[in-house]
Amino acid sequence: MSSTYRILCLSHDPAITIDTHDWNRPEPAEAAIRDGIDGHRTCDLMIGRYSYPLVGLGCPASRDQPAAMPCCHGSTVWTDKDWLLLLAAAYQSDDPDIRKAVESGSHSCLPWERLRRLRDELDLTVKETTGA
Repeated sequence: MSSTYRILCLSHDPAITIDTHDWNRPEPAEAAIRDGIDGHRTCDLMIGRYSYPLVGLGCPASRDQPAAMPCCHGSTVWTDKDWLLLLAAAYQSDDPDIRKAVESGSHSCLPWERLRRLRDELDLTVKETTGA
């Protein structure tokens, strides 16, 4: 399966795709974030992997992130769309034990606020009132 990689700016709500380039490998997107993107030098940036629609999300290496992130890793961490959708469902669960479990989990790259901003890319329905 051939993929296209694009940079997403999560400093917008909802997130927007930065129209700089479409790459067929993730490394140029990682380099663009590392080198800084005009107009987005202090933004929360991630990499979308598309095989239309979005099929995965990459959180760039912490040292390359222009914004302060709660996560800390030395290379891009990739998460499949199916996992993102399960995580979003858990954040929005009516069961407080499920919300507590997901909020205390080991996925600091994907707090609810980031996932909520990706709602259009994920085709995600966001509940008006959530406990998250």
